[in-house]
Amino acid sequence: MSNIYTSFLRILALPGRSIDRGEAERIIGLILNDRGSYNVPVAARLSEDGSLVDVRAGPGKNPDFYDFWYDHPDRYACVWERFFDEGGSQDTITCYRRDGRTDGYGACWYGFDEVRVAGPADRLPDLGTLSASWEPVGDGLWRAGMAGRYQTGNDRTDIGKAGPCAMEVEWDPPVTEAAPGGLVTPTTPTYDRAETVRSEPDGLRPLLEHGDRDAGGEPRVERVELLWRGRVVRRARPEPDVFGEGREWEQRSADDWDNCLHPAYLASMEEARRHRRRS
Repeated sequence: MSNIYTSFLRILALPGRSIDRGEAERIIGLILNDRGSYNVPVAARLSEDGSLVDVRAGPGKNPDFYDFWYDHPDRYACVWERFFDEGGSQDTITCYRRDGRTDGYGACWYGFDEVRVAGPADRLPDLGTLSASWEPVGDGLWRAGMAGRYQTGNDRTDIGKAGPCAMEVEWDPPVTEAAPGGLVTPTTPTYDRAETVRSEPDGLRPLLEHGDRDAGGEPRVERVELLWRGRVVRRARPEPDVFGEGREWEQRSADDWDNCLHPAYLASMEEARRHRRRS
C-alpha cells in the first residue's frame, strides 16, 4: 500500500457569486469521480453565505482528483489546499489560481492563543517569557494566554471507516467526541501521532514533545493543550502504545482553516470578505 495523503480543499466563490448545495455536490462529485477518496473519510462544509466550500478527502490513487479545477478554473476565485503525506512530517499549503498559476508555499503554520496543562502547581514548567504566567482554571488545571504558532502534520487516515475508494460524503459532521486516544477535530477525530516540526516560541517544544521532563526524566505535567479561540487544536499526553503494554507521550493535531496562519491565505480570505461586503 502506498502512502496515504490527506487533502483539505477550500474552494472560494467568484466575487458576486455564491456556491449553493447543488453546486457544492457537483464539485465533490468531480473531485471523487469514479475513484473516490483513498483511505480518508470524505467530509464537507458549505458556508452559510455560499462564499466557500470545504472538502476533506484522500487524493491517493485518484489521478483525476484535481480535474474539477484544471477543467473549470473560470468558475471559482481560487482553491486553497492544505496537504499531508503520511510519509512526511508536516502540512504544506498551495493556492490554485484562476490564471493557471499554482503557488506552492511550502510548510503551513498553525496558530494558538492559549496554553493549558494538567498537573500539580509545584511542577508547572517555566514558559520562558514574562508575558505569560499560569493561572488556575480548575482542579489541577492551569492556563496561560500565549500567542504562538507551529508546524505539524494533520493525518486523517481511517482505513476502517473509509477504505480505498470512499464515496460517502459526510456534511457538517457533528464531531463532539472521540474514542480513547483520539482528539476531536472539526471534521473527524484523529488518532495519529503528530510531531511538532517547528514552534514559535521554540521554548514550547519540550513541553509538547515530552511534558518538559524533570531531572529524573519524568514529565512535569500530565497533559498539554494548545487552544485557538477556545478550541483545542493540539494535545500532548501519554497514550497507550501499539502493544497495549505501556504508555508513550504522543501529540495529536486538530488544525483546520480557522487557525491556519499563512500570510497569503489570510490575505486571500480578507480580499474575499471585502468583495462580499461590497456586493
